[in-house]
Amino acid sequence: MKHELSLLQQKQLEVLCEFIRVCELLSLRYYMVAGTMLGAVRHHGFIPWDDDIDVAMPRSDYEKFLKKAPELLDSRFELADYFSPHHLWMTAILSNKHKEFVLNNAANKVNTGAWIDILMIDGVPKPGWKRECHYLKYKIYRMLFQLSHFSEIVNIYRSRPWYEKIIIKFAEVTGIEKHLDSVKIAGRLHSVLSKYDFDSADFAATYVGAYGKKEIMPKKYYGEGREYSFEGLTVRGVDIYDLYLRALYGDYMAVPPENERGNKHNVSERNS
Repeated sequence: MKHELSLLQQKQLEVLCEFIRVCELLSLRYYMVAGTMLGAVRHHGFIPWDDDIDVAMPRSDYEKFLKKAPELLDSRFELADYFSPHHLWMTAILSNKHKEFVLNNAANKVNTGAWIDILMIDGVPKPGWKRECHYLKYKIYRMLFQLSHFSEIVNIYRSRPWYEKIIIKFAEVTGIEKHLDSVKIAGRLHSVLSKYDFDSADFAATYVGAYGKKEIMPKKYYGEGREYSFEGLTVRGVDIYDLYLRALYGDYMAVPPENERGNKHNVSERNS
């Protein structure tokens, strides 16, 4: 299943190496998650058509990384989260400072360096009304945050259900993003997510990932983590990968048809 890495994937591996180096210096926990975890199991590296790397950290480790990593990072890299000026995402991003790529999904094109997404893992209430209320609050703040950066991050080209089309049309007509404070909204979003501690919870989730309620699963799936081969690197991932991947993807070893593969961020090289 080996394939020739794209320039973006090559550069993202460099960012991943730097992330791992700093985590080891600080003795912080992290896991490959989502498509990166799937790639490690099914391809021993990138899913050939994937265009990002996803790692996640228990929130206590995540916050330590945000606080201490900037002093340790090589000067080629930069770390940004929602308190950083003009940061567009609900997660932290570690990226190469050389902005040689372009995100083409939204109304406005965004120049970017090769990056990895750093998600936080939070505790989640047990099944019941508390979990449903917790998830609803998160969804509301997530929607508001995305609307606050509508022209830069919302993918206006992919197929969507009717209610999302209505919200997008509303945002286009009203210019609502000009009236929303993304930093305040993100602060409230993270306040909601951090209410339940990862280490004392039975369930956990990377809510800011792409899979909604599928992200909620028993914390034991993460465990202490174990080592996997990823493009020749040794990288930590979840303990019980089979149950984790089945929760997100079902039959995760089945390769999707070609029409369902794609560069989900619609990334291109600048001046290409």
